[in-house]
Amino acid sequence: MPPRLRVSDEQLSQGHGARYIEGRRVLRRPPLGAAMMRTRVNVVSGAIVSALMALANGSEAQPAVRLRGVVFDSVARAPLANASVRVFRADSASVGIDARTDATGTFEVSALRTGTWLLSFLHPRLDSLRLEPPVARVDVVEAGEIDVTLAVPSAVTLARALCGTARDDSTAVVVGDVRDAAARRPIVAATVRATWPEWVFAKKRMEREVVTRVARTDSAGQFVLCNVPQGSTVTALAYAGSDTTGVIELVVPVTEYTVADFVIDRGASLVSRDGVSAPWRRGEGMIRGRVVTAGGQPLGNVMARVLGSGTVVRTDSSGVFRISDAASGTQTVEVRAVGYDPIRQRVQLSPAIPTAMGFTLEKSRVLLDTVRVIAGRKLPADVEAIERRWRRGLGTILDGRTVRERTSTNLTSALWSVPGVRLGMRSGYGNAVYMRGNSGKECIPSIYLDGFRFVADGMSLDELITPGDVAALEVYPRPMQRPAEFTDLSECGVLAVWTSRFLGNVRVMDPRKQRP
Repeated sequence: MPPRLRVSDEQLSQGHGARYIEGRRVLRRPPLGAAMMRTRVNVVSGAIVSALMALANGSEAQPAVRLRGVVFDSVARAPLANASVRVFRADSASVGIDARTDATGTFEVSALRTGTWLLSFLHPRLDSLRLEPPVARVDVVEAGEIDVTLAVPSAVTLARALCGTARDDSTAVVVGDVRDAAARRPIVAATVRATWPEWVFAKKRMEREVVTRVARTDSAGQFVLCNVPQGSTVTALAYAGSDTTGVIELVVPVTEYTVADFVIDRGASLVSRDGVSAPWRRGEGMIRGRVVTAGGQPLGNVMARVLGSGTVVRTDSSGVFRISDAASGTQTVEVRAVGYDPIRQRVQLSPAIPTAMGFTLEKSRVLLDTVRVIAGRKLPADVEAIERRWRRGLGTILDGRTVRERTSTNLTSALWSVPGVRLGMRSGYGNAVYMRGNSGKECIPSIYLDGFRFVADGMSLDELITPGDVAALEVYPRPMQRPAEFTDLSECGVLAVWTSRFLGNVRVMDPRKQRP
């Protein structure tokens, strides 16, 4: 997918295709040439031979130019080795010379005759960046040498061409396409959503906000997602109607331009259980995986699953597992075992075609819990408030250590067996949490994150917070149990999550077990 460049009304009236991205009118396909390539041409003077005189005398002799050049990738900031360079006549594309770059990205054409020549190159890197082959022009008028630099535009240039001026210098643009898993056709008007948490300072305190960016695909199934944070990991998915990919962790590198494609299984079935309205998604996606240790030894009894499928399998004695009912398309496979760091890996599954995968689990690092040393200093106000509510005994409060003892997977799993709480299934990663309202019917509780109302917007706490992030978890299943700090218009209970970072890494402790 080439970058889409903003154009004037005059250009649009001349037949350039146009579309809108986040309110900006832009080109569907950019013009080739200077907008797509930075070219430097230096002509070193030699003996001037008049082509007109040679032709007048009936001679075929013409000035010959030696062309030397470099092909450079400005996104990766490295030369492009093994690029296929084509030099051809402007008036006849069939007349040309082919060359190939060496390990340093250098190429050479020994002799070019008088006339106008066009230069272009092909390389898999262009395809991976969704760029059209660039074209540059060289006019040969006298003998000598010409130095040319052909370059893939820089990430900054591409980002500005696609999204205009960025709001700050730490945002990136993500481009890609959304396709059907079975037919591999582009999906028009599909939605791509990226979500991530941010810490902001407001009213003399630090608050955590969930930021969302949304883009829609055009008639070619291509999308442009602007203002995504660089050097970070965001949670992303694509959906069209009720069909969706799995939730994936998208790593955005420290550049301003990256590519991510999504594939949706439009034939996946929805499996409901226990009357839950947020079912698992299953299909014909098949995986054959093998799990080994860092030393190459097979690991048995390792749990493996495709997030959002509801199916959990375990490896056999040879470390092999098989999954045969996952939804196809873009998914996330997770493997985990006690004593090892879990691994999540993105995969694109094809219907009824097994995908082979390999995983290497590393031994878990020993992590010491937060130490609480209060030598005459006052506890943070939020920690005091949590422990004060804990002393009242109106609900159920779990400290961070208890949460981690109850689960090593997702946060809400720590709520199993908590009175008044039921966990259900949801499409995507994590569990749905249900409580009992005043009428006795099940309801969805209000969720507070670090003291502020959490607006889910289709996301779950499990997608944002790991058990290792948690300092305390407060559960008030009934509306009448809600503390004054968590009063709102909801007629359901409350789930309040506090992170260690927000509480200054001070442990929350059961006040009923503390010595006076």
